[in-house]
Amino acid sequence: MAFRIPLNESTLGPAEIAAAKAVLDGGQLTMAGRVRAFEAEFAAYLGASHAVMVNSGSSANLLALSVLANPLLDGAKRIAPDGEVIVPALGWSTTVWPVIQVGAVPVFVDCDPQTLQVRVEDIAAAVTERTCGIVLVHVLGGAVEIDAVLDLARRHGLWVVEDTCEGLGVRFDGRYIGTFGDIGTYSFYFSHHITTIEGGMLVTNDDRVADLARAMRAHGWVRHMQHPERYVAADTDIDPRYLFVTTGFNLRPTEINAALGSEQLKRLAGFNERRRAVNARLLAALAPQIERGDLTPMRVSQRIEAAPFGQTVLCRTHEIRNALRDHLEENGIETRPIICGNMARQPALGHLRHRVSGSLAGADKVMDCGLYWGTHPMMTDDQVDYIVSVVQRFFP
Repeated sequence: MAFRIPLNESTLGPAEIAAAKAVLDGGQLTMAGRVRAFEAEFAAYLGASHAVMVNSGSSANLLALSVLANPLLDGAKRIAPDGEVIVPALGWSTTVWPVIQVGAVPVFVDCDPQTLQVRVEDIAAAVTERTCGIVLVHVLGGAVEIDAVLDLARRHGLWVVEDTCEGLGVRFDGRYIGTFGDIGTYSFYFSHHITTIEGGMLVTNDDRVADLARAMRAHGWVRHMQHPERYVAADTDIDPRYLFVTTGFNLRPTEINAALGSEQLKRLAGFNERRRAVNARLLAALAPQIERGDLTPMRVSQRIEAAPFGQTVLCRTHEIRNALRDHLEENGIETRPIICGNMARQPALGHLRHRVSGSLAGADKVMDCGLYWGTHPMMTDDQVDYIVSVVQRFFP
């Protein structure tokens, strides 16, 4: 019997549907109390001081970089125009675009193709006197060895942003990733660890960063800041409801997004436990192919409690990867490349200012030889066994 196995299936259940209906019945649809409640729940879950909800994980990245480049960030080394921000070559487009959008220069560094994560030695080699910050990507449910990166950042006085859009609930040394750096960003897109359909979150322990994020999320006004007093006192002739102190965007989520998020957050631990079980079943069944080197899965250190976003594998060659991809798709198993591959090879970078530090051979290997299929929490054991059988037909 053949299966159709998508990368993800909806995890929205009766509780989420009832929560969305309650919003519609109540009439308050735009950002209000449910958003504030979900922000508080999310911050408490992670052990962070502040959470600021936005309309996507990409918006969370844009907001993070925009805050760190804001001249109102008093007393801090902000990300300056023409400053450099180190980014992984193996990442997502909207990890890189905000660096360019705030006037800075992305500097691409390589990854370890075994772990898919950026390495501290490659970051260290990229640091110059122009470096202002580091944006990490915790790739596909794994994690960067972040303690060494933080040590490096402290020595050089650099901001650290953790793009955790693919890693909600992953722990490093028992602590949730996204809470180590100055800012963590998360995505609640349909295929991610929890979903609000579209949505995202910025978390931080820095009061200044959080309040600037609240202002910039909505037009640059002070209305949603926790501490607008000094701005209001300085401009008493302007109605504080329409007092603008900085540039901004409209990145606001809706009450429906937040209502879904509150219900999904209750289920996150169970979702991730199932992702780990699916991953373990796949790895056990495909052990002969892994031992022969036909497939190389993502390696995760004992310091990391992963939450696999998908089953990532590297093949020996580009041609074998393409053939395996076609074989899986023909048999109903949806696949994807391992995110954007080597971003420095994407055509958009041909007309955007950037710098490459060192060799990007690891990211090239991942781009040319890697793919992944789903490990979503709704996947049944029969579906997992079907994936194994299809892969084993290709690598007998």
